[in-house]
Amino acid sequence: MRKLVLLFVGMFFLMLVGEKVTAQTIEEGINNLELEKYASAGKVFKTLVKDKPGGENYFYLGYYYMQVDELDSAKMQFEKGIAADEKNGINHVGIGSLLLKQGKKAEAKAAFEKAKSITKNKAKKADVFYRIGEAYLMHEGNTDPVEAVTHAQEALKLNDKLADAYVVLGDAALLKLDGTTAANNYDKALALNPKLLKTHIKLGDLFVRSKNLNAARDKYNEAITADANYAPAYRKLADLYYLARQYPKALENMEKYISLADQSPANQFRYAGFLILVGKYKESLNILGTLQGQYNNSALYNRLMGYAYYETNQCPKGLEFINKYFTLAKPEAVLGTDYEYLGKLQICTGADTTKAIENIVKGAELDSNRLEGLRDVAQKFFDSKSYSKSAQVLQKYIRLAGKKANANDYYLLGLADYFTADLDGADSSFTSMIEQLDSTKQIIGYQWRAKTRAKQDSEGTLGTAESDYAKLFELVEKQADKTKYNREVANGYFYMAILNLKKYKDLAKAHEYANKMLALDPADKRAKNVLSFTEKDLQPGKVTQATSARTQANK
Repeated sequence: MRKLVLLFVGMFFLMLVGEKVTAQTIEEGINNLELEKYASAGKVFKTLVKDKPGGENYFYLGYYYMQVDELDSAKMQFEKGIAADEKNGINHVGIGSLLLKQGKKAEAKAAFEKAKSITKNKAKKADVFYRIGEAYLMHEGNTDPVEAVTHAQEALKLNDKLADAYVVLGDAALLKLDGTTAANNYDKALALNPKLLKTHIKLGDLFVRSKNLNAARDKYNEAITADANYAPAYRKLADLYYLARQYPKALENMEKYISLADQSPANQFRYAGFLILVGKYKESLNILGTLQGQYNNSALYNRLMGYAYYETNQCPKGLEFINKYFTLAKPEAVLGTDYEYLGKLQICTGADTTKAIENIVKGAELDSNRLEGLRDVAQKFFDSKSYSKSAQVLQKYIRLAGKKANANDYYLLGLADYFTADLDGADSSFTSMIEQLDSTKQIIGYQWRAKTRAKQDSEGTLGTAESDYAKLFELVEKQADKTKYNREVANGYFYMAILNLKKYKDLAKAHEYANKMLALDPADKRAKNVLSFTEKDLQPGKVTQATSARTQANK
């Protein structure tokens, strides 16, 4: 009898040990999921199912497949779990979550109700309620924070130590833009389970949303302090430093993340995308080239290839990939950046310029942050002396930018208009430029508006540039180095000399300006020509030689 008791106790102990090992193994798999080591998590859950094909193990294997977006495999495991354990509703939660992802809300709710009704064990029922709450937050476009809160609260009534339920409450509050409630619930989760490092990440994300980047950094670092191998924290830091434009630190943290996470094609793909963000285009291409077999028909892959090839001056290849991207991408997923790069690649390869500009404008209309693309293209057209095209793009840029358009934008547009003989347009642009500049920096605006208005007054009889040249002379006098403006000042003096000859019939004043010209350049033939005029020459129709010279000077 004693031997039988000992044998029973021994068997019971082994069963407890077995249960404990299984629980630890499940915990290990869940931990790997949180660490974004998906391949490692998959191995754990597959081993569990192989060794003990029970309902809970099938659920976690299905849950893993759902995380890596292998939905058919997920459904298969949940169905096996239902068959293996009819009294545990957790796999019905899995089925419901998949239905939610498909937008089938009524069918999902029915699956959740089934899960709740068949689960009698208090601890398992708490887990069912928690997982239902989680499911209502998992699938973008099909979330329901009210249902999530209801089920998380029910889970806590059954098990007030269930830290993950507080995470669901925090996530639901965050979805409703209630940062205070979210933070309070994350803190409660962390108090119950200090090892729940994802709460640090979520608190950090909360600070990012409120634009408190320093506090966010501290929260991410708290996760690293607790576990130096906690990969998601490094990825978050990489994103954070990217936002702060500290690209070396961003890259350092992303590389740390990659070293800790699975060395999988998915993570290499993620890394390649990040390299593009920080301007490491050649390095990104090296990685992307190794992934073409797996991702060739991925819209995102073709987008990245198009970007990287453009930035490495391989435009024909880039256009090929970006065109393929547009055939693969869902219309709602297309970004302003995509149209911008399409347009840039079309210009780069000599395609239809008008269509290219339309695409870049469309990109800016979709995403105001992509306005710089228009400005860049305008500058390239200007540098290649395609002034008409430059003006066309700049006009669109300024229209879209509104108050964000600066003095330099108006300056470039003014120059483009000037060189295409759109003098009214140039006048307007230089006026806008002057209005935006501090008085100490307006000199270049007056210089070019004076040139423009002098060109409009080709006969020197209207005086359209008179006030601008007067202002230019005044501003030049205040400059430490006046000599760099000698040419424009001399042109101004000549304009004033002709104006005084033709409009005001003031020979003395005309000679005064001519002498000022000679003071700047004793060999100035225009000045000598003006000085040759006498009172007799001021008769109507006589001042022609100087006018001709003036026209030449202002070309």
